[in-house]
Amino acid sequence: MASATLSPSVPTITDTPPRELLQRWWRVRQADPDTARAFTDDAPRTFAELRTLIVTDTYLFYLAHDSIDDVLGAMWLHDLVCDEAGVPRAGWLGTYVLPPHRGARTTQAMWLLIRDALEARGVRSVYIASHHANTRAHRVAEVHLGFHPVGMFPAFARFGGKPTDCMILSMRPEDMGEAWALAYERASHQGTDDRSRNARRTLLRTLPAQQKHVAID
Repeated sequence: MASATLSPSVPTITDTPPRELLQRWWRVRQADPDTARAFTDDAPRTFAELRTLIVTDTYLFYLAHDSIDDVLGAMWLHDLVCDEAGVPRAGWLGTYVLPPHRGARTTQAMWLLIRDALEARGVRSVYIASHHANTRAHRVAEVHLGFHPVGMFPAFARFGGKPTDCMILSMRPEDMGEAWALAYERASHQGTDDRSRNARRTLLRTLPAQQKHVAID
């Protein structure tokens, strides 16, 4: 069990959240209209699906709460990249902070703890893919979490059934080329409509130039 607290003013995180706290977080997330552009169509649709992803370590999931068990939010790593021994070395970050706790640097406080917990597990590279219209999330990732923008990936994933462009970000600047390559790999499994195929053909032709641009920036 991973659990950490910095001081009474910041969250406590746990990778074995009590069922009641996890359900509380899930109910708020599912009722929030903002999730339409926060999570792709392949996100879990039921609490049972979420629990399965957590208990099978398909998600490296951390719930954040305070000293009186008020749930603040959660972060999780998904689409894990593992080494030959099956140990996760990289993954994509998901985040959901409950509305009452937004705007108070809660996401930043959670990330400081979760980043350390992930590094202790051997994870060295973390990436984010964010809906192109979710500019608040882009800003938080850059300004408060310290992620580096890689680029806008066309037709990266489906939101509401539609192929949607996403901003790709990388925790470490030296991983930006890898972030783009992994984004292409993830996107290749998303849908098969003409727009998606054409966008990826164009991307494949321009990928070397994109990686060169990323390296310079």
